[in-house]
Amino acid sequence: GKVSFVKHPFFDTEQMCPRHAQRPGRRCTGCHRFEPEGEPFADLNDVGLQLPIWKDLRKVPILIVGYEALNDQMRSSGAVHGGSSQIMTRGLCLTEHQSGHKFKLHALKFNRNNNSFAAVDAEERGYTYFQVPDANKVNPDASVTAILCLSGLPRDLTASVLAHEAIHAWIKLHPQFDIACPIPAQVEEGCAQLVAMLFLTDGLDAASNETYGDTGPSDAKLRQYFKFSIETDDHDIYGEGYRKAAKAYSDIGIEALLSHVVLYKEFPKT
Repeated sequence: GKVSFVKHPFFDTEQMCPRHAQRPGRRCTGCHRFEPEGEPFADLNDVGLQLPIWKDLRKVPILIVGYEALNDQMRSSGAVHGGSSQIMTRGLCLTEHQSGHKFKLHALKFNRNNNSFAAVDAEERGYTYFQVPDANKVNPDASVTAILCLSGLPRDLTASVLAHEAIHAWIKLHPQFDIACPIPAQVEEGCAQLVAMLFLTDGLDAASNETYGDTGPSDAKLRQYFKFSIETDDHDIYGEGYRKAAKAYSDIGIEALLSHVVLYKEFPKT
């Protein structure tokens, strides 16, 4: 007879019968492998560990949180941060936006006859507004309150998630960022995925080929999978956004690409 299996797209030894594939149960949050019957995955409890971050974003707290805490923040903040081929969101950049302090004054005009100011209309219905921003901030309209990362992920995946979220933070803190005219999701997420890929490719020490247990993948194999997931994502925002960002990066480099994106809110036309 014929025997059919559903295979993992990257790990060749991972397979499942088609009936169970309709309801596969739990999968690893790091490598997406199926949970074996009789060998349940370990459950990692929420932790409140706060980590440091590199110099340019040192004031932004990095919080390693559990799945429920991450999703609670997504719901409360109204974040649109999902939809890729990944099985769950692993990171989140929390931001606040404001327009400074506004003072409402009557709209006035100068009367040359008596050398004084008068209201624009007789009923004094016209007003003008003066904004006083926070002079201590590079961008007075935006602030990054925290970056969240899912706990229990492999080291390389955690690093790539933080690199991805750091780009969101960098964009929100840029002097040219305007919440009233945001960067399209495909452009911003594509750049974030590009930086995550660059971090996996060139930003980490060499990964070990040592395996864990009989079936556990090595760190080197996991790193290959994380890069594979970014490259093969078929989502229009994350996958196509990454490929457009990668094309622009190959033409002009990362600094010129990010500068162009924050200024013109689109990928360079090359």
